[in-house]
Amino acid sequence: KMYGEYVKNFDKAVELITAWSEKSPPFQELIADIQKRKVCANLTLQHHMLEPVQRIPRYELLLKDYVRKLPPQSPDRGDAEKALEMIFMVAKHSNAAIAEMERLQNLWVVYQRLGLEDDIVDPSNELIKEGPIQKLSTRNNSTSEKYLFLFNNMLLYCVPKVIQVGAEFQVHLRLDVDGMKVRALNDTQFPHTFLVSGKQRTLELQAR
Repeated sequence: KMYGEYVKNFDKAVELITAWSEKSPPFQELIADIQKRKVCANLTLQHHMLEPVQRIPRYELLLKDYVRKLPPQSPDRGDAEKALEMIFMVAKHSNAAIAEMERLQNLWVVYQRLGLEDDIVDPSNELIKEGPIQKLSTRNNSTSEKYLFLFNNMLLYCVPKVIQVGAEFQVHLRLDVDGMKVRALNDTQFPHTFLVSGKQRTLELQAR
């Protein structure tokens, strides 16, 4: 689990060192002084930080090769296969940790684009799809540009901001996925149209 945490924070840690090396000459000098020491073997701090990240994949490759070349009746086979299974689980755990970190980062970027700070902001939410859409107005037979964000639990019906200072979109309506229905319409004048019906409201939309 600690390995997973290390791998998960690796990119951020490297970015932080790079940023402070540029901002602070004393910090840069300190790092340079440490890197000159014999124990560092002429390698950079970033290189040493990368070593643990590469270690598990290396162990996995080594053990796979070792198990493949062991004679079938080798007394070491059982332990070697068990070790390979353990290393495989560690690799799987760290990959899952990285995937979860990336999901959360992408989610917060979306929240910033929407300027959200209320109960909609929930780390357990999952963004499924986003994209532009046309809203049909039956009163004057016209369409207007809108934008949809579909999460696992809600659909956000948004309007792109003309002056993009801060948030990119303004949320006009939130439809809960629970109880939502989608029905295609056969409209010859407006092709690719469909109805989205939720507890809050019904929207008539046109895709590209």
